Amino acid sequence: MDIVVSCLDNFSSTTTFKKTVGGVILVLSCQKHRNTRLKEFSLCKTNYDDWEVIYVIGDLFLKENYLLDGNILYIRCEDSYLHLLKKLALSIKAVKDIFNIKEGILRCGDDLIFNEDNLIKFIRSKKFDYWGQSTFKKSYKCTDISRLKKTRVDQFMVTYYSKHKEDFLNPQHGMRNMNLTTLSNYTTRPNIYGAAGIIFYLSNRACDTVVRHMERINFNILTYDTFTKSYPYTIEDCGISFIMYCNNIEFIDGQFFYGNHREHTIAQHTNKYK
Repeated sequence: MDIVVSCLDNFSSTTTFKKTVGGVILVLSCQKHRNTRLKEFSLCKTNYDDWEVIYVIGDLFLKENYLLDGNILYIRCEDSYLHLLKKLALSIKAVKDIFNIKEGILRCGDDLIFNEDNLIKFIRSKKFDYWGQSTFKKSYKCTDISRLKKTRVDQFMVTYYSKHKEDFLNPQHGMRNMNLTTLSNYTTRPNIYGAAGIIFYLSNRACDTVVRHMERINFNILTYDTFTKSYPYTIEDCGISFIMYCNNIEFIDGQFFYGNHREHTIAQHTNKYK
């Protein structure tokens, strides 16, 4: 029988005992991909060593803050691509409420084909606070926070929603008051790099930093940042890098997280059913 854990208020778990785990393999997905990506790319096991595998789906109309049903975690959150950073932050908060986590989380997309041997090697390895794979193939430390003021206009979300206009009308996405024109008002972001959002690692320190930062902005991904005069939170991996650098946590690059040939990486990125 699957174990169901729910939380009604303030992320205070109804359980009095927290299972201690090494970490959580957190796979972010959505209702749209539950019968495609989650079925096709699910990991073979529910845990590896002492790391739990948890799949995350947003449910804007959930009565609880979260509901863990087996290894599927439902979060009361917009289930949209735009709100992915919010979903990640709330799911981190939930799994830290449910489990006593010794190390951190491996944040994963839902369209990865894993090399489980390499996954276990990673689990058993020494880790950094913010560790992933950059397209620039280099690490980054923000020693001068004023560097965050350099911005760029990024049309990524506008391009995505121009191909998925039906998402604006999906009640689970909470975007009925938005369209391509209004979305284009939020395209300026810090010109920074870090881990690609496909798969990356955050230590407990980094996870706590993400949650605290997002709590300060009330988990509003459309928040305007007055320091950078931009919108850092509309693209998840940019938002994570921004939060890390604002809090003096450096990014460590590792060119083994994902790739076309999974024998050399933790996972292969399929980018399927986008």
